[in-house]
Amino acid sequence: MKEIFQDMVDIPLDRKDIDVLSSDVRVTILKTIDCRAGTVSELAKELGLAKSTVHEHLTILADNGFVNADDRRKWRTYTLTLKSVRILHPENGYRIMLLLGTSLFTLVTGVYFVVLFMRGDTLLGNGIIHDPIAFILGELLLILTVVFWYFILKIRSCKKLLF
Repeated sequence: MKEIFQDMVDIPLDRKDIDVLSSDVRVTILKTIDCRAGTVSELAKELGLAKSTVHEHLTILADNGFVNADDRRKWRTYTLTLKSVRILHPENGYRIMLLLGTSLFTLVTGVYFVVLFMRGDTLLGNGIIHDPIAFILGELLLILTVVFWYFILKIRSCKKLLF
């Protein structure tokens, strides 16, 4: 839980980082790599720029910690660093916190309705009646909790949305 709050901390940018990001071409390259990692040739073709221009901008981005060059394959593939992802997607930390809060609410409410059904209480307190609506509502809320947890794990594991 502590790491989620640390992930939401702002990224300090110095003058050099701002100078690097002041180029529209470099920002466009970052956005393109955000959608899909690529080589110099792929990025040049997709952006309609010369390979030498794209290579020059990628070198500047790599030197300043905005992209990583993966040399494990035959061609060098460029991917975003954590710093770039957090700049391009600052809302992800808040999305996780919203999902966690909502899932906690649905979990507690779902358990409440299931216990209400099992005890035989009604919402109005009119005797012992095992109301199936309380059970169905409780089960639906518990299923919704699991769905929220799935999305939280998906956001945390997705490389593009990792923050």
